[in-house]
Amino acid sequence: MKFIFINIFLIKVIFFYSSALLPSNFSIWLQELEPEILDYGVSKQTYSKTLSHLKNVNKKVLKLYNNQPEFKITFDNYYNRNINQKRIKLGKDLLKKYQNILTEIHAKYDVAPEIIVSIWGIETNYGMYMGNFNVIEALATLAYSSRRKSFFKKELFNSLLIYETNFKDTNKVLIGSWAGAMGQGQFMPSSFLNYAVDYDKDKIVDIWNSHHDIFASIANYLKSHGWKKQNYWSVEVQVKEGFKKKIQENTNYNISIFKNSKLLDNFANSKEINIKIIKSNEKLRYFAIDKNFKIIKKYNNSDYYALIVGDLANKIKNIY
Repeated sequence: MKFIFINIFLIKVIFFYSSALLPSNFSIWLQELEPEILDYGVSKQTYSKTLSHLKNVNKKVLKLYNNQPEFKITFDNYYNRNINQKRIKLGKDLLKKYQNILTEIHAKYDVAPEIIVSIWGIETNYGMYMGNFNVIEALATLAYSSRRKSFFKKELFNSLLIYETNFKDTNKVLIGSWAGAMGQGQFMPSSFLNYAVDYDKDKIVDIWNSHHDIFASIANYLKSHGWKKQNYWSVEVQVKEGFKKKIQENTNYNISIFKNSKLLDNFANSKEINIKIIKSNEKLRYFAIDKNFKIIKKYNNSDYYALIVGDLANKIKNIY
């Protein structure tokens, strides 16, 4: 029995050490992916520096991915989470601090400074939290093990192209969110390649540190998706009591049905106002929306998000 026990123990030890020496399925997958990555225009040098050393998936990334809340947050909770007096005040201060840059960018891209500052505030609290994940590692993990493998694989390849173009001869690491969004404006790699701008002309597109590049990139994204200077975004309005039961979405209304109609002076056509109705606990909230509302949704395809961005911009600008 003792001899048998020793043999079993030795077998276990040998299996443990041989397993430790074997590459994981993840690292094998990365090795098999190398030819496709090189065909995409990424150099062997970039592949070696960023992916060849990875042995295992990032478990923290997968935990965050698999534990996203399934419940639908109420608008009030979403609103209060994103808009508070501290964020409004800081937004006002930063709008003033970067007035010259923002005015210049406004002249080129037609995007209002307060909208740029608002998106900046909502996305990363004005650059205070951009995420602390290695973007390439996170995207590799999600491309290997997620429900959207093809999407994250494409973003992985794009992140490698960004590294190839900007950082392959440095020791820098692309830092961002667990889902691969980068910089103070939280651009996915594909958005970075298509819309990020080297506005300060230093030959590096730096959406992590250069406020010129950060603001111009946000503005260029919106402009490229159809932003028009003459159009507004959204504003919360008060509907007169006699009209509340009759009002519905996707119908244009005359300015006369609103108590605070003065707020609609900035709308391209203040005679025909479209309404977004949001159920807030037991009551309804009404938002007048203009055409740029849909453009903000290109940044994040959520009514809540677009309304929050618009309302924070309005408060930063002191329109109410």
